[in-house]
Amino acid sequence: MAEENISVVAYLPGRLGQFVDDLRKRLNPRFAAWRAHVTILPPRPLSATLEDMLAQTREQCLLADPFEARLDSVFTFWPANGVVCLSFSEGLRRFVELHERLHCGCLEGFEPYPYVPHVTLAQELDEAETQAVLEEAAREWARYKEAPSFRVDSLFLVRRGADNRWIDLAPIPLGTLVKPSRH
Repeated sequence: MAEENISVVAYLPGRLGQFVDDLRKRLNPRFAAWRAHVTILPPRPLSATLEDMLAQTREQCLLADPFEARLDSVFTFWPANGVVCLSFSEGLRRFVELHERLHCGCLEGFEPYPYVPHVTLAQELDEAETQAVLEEAAREWARYKEAPSFRVDSLFLVRRGADNRWIDLAPIPLGTLVKPSRH
């Protein structure tokens, strides 16, 4: 069985999420079981109780307001790794701030690469596969005619389960539910 890990993600909603999900299934079906998402905290081993990790995530998310994000273009991390993904033209700084806010205390963990917000389309590809998938993904992404924007108003703490499936543990809203009144 795989090591028990947690991660924090923001899902892509609606038709945008469905389009990206369908694209991921065509490009890299082995890794397409999990809904299209932006990883805020990459997978890391449990270093505390789930309750403590959830409490820290909730506490930090209360301090971050919801925001708009916009997907941009297809790119790859090659030669660092065989990942093909979508970049952001809006919301990038806010994702980085969320990562920095959460990557501490009981949620701190080893990250082999610097944090770069993205939506993974395909992964674990060799050089030839990376190039082929990059070209196909760019063609398909160009066909998406709706606004590639979405509102990030909640994150999810997730845990790796059996068969490398990720399980949502809890939705965590960004910002406070009640804003103080001004008198």
